[in-house]
Amino acid sequence: MKQKASVNELLINEVVPEDSGEYSCVCGDQKTTTSKLESQEAEEGGSVTLHCELSKPGVPVEWKKGTQVLQSGEKYQMKQKASVTELLINKVVPEDSGEYSCVCGDQKTTASVNIKGRRKIENVFVSTSNSLSKPGVPVEWKKGTQVLQSGEKYQMKQKASVIELLINKVVPEDSGEYSCECGDQKTTTSIKIKGRKKF
Repeated sequence: MKQKASVNELLINEVVPEDSGEYSCVCGDQKTTTSKLESQEAEEGGSVTLHCELSKPGVPVEWKKGTQVLQSGEKYQMKQKASVTELLINKVVPEDSGEYSCVCGDQKTTASVNIKGRRKIENVFVSTSNSLSKPGVPVEWKKGTQVLQSGEKYQMKQKASVIELLINKVVPEDSGEYSCECGDQKTTTSIKIKGRKKF
């Protein structure tokens, strides 16, 4: 028997018919090893896929979040093709952030998943520089043709030649054309408020 680097050889000398048969090469108790998981980052509402490559195809694995064993369903989908196993996390939310691991026997690889939540916009500033008028000249704010009144929903401020409109607790219905009028002078801007998706 000879061994050179990763090559093993068996030499059978002076063979006779009785030497006929099945020969095997046994190398200890080989364990299935796993590749390292890569950490992922995604935005709320998207999906995340974790990949793990095994040294042996078809070996059963277990996916965990922390110490919780994950079950395949609408939220989590597990796939295995040959020696590659995948975990798909659907419709992610910030609460899905954490440590995920792929466990195969006594082998384990772990990665971190970070989900960025969508920022909830509550207030919007609309400002204009009234350079064509004198400081302190009264102005009128409108949404379309509707004259806006100062109150809980709308707040109007004027500092020197800068005029501001603050829209509080915005909703998609606040989208539209807003204008600031001062005498025969008028400036207009468009605002679009995106509603938050429900999952």
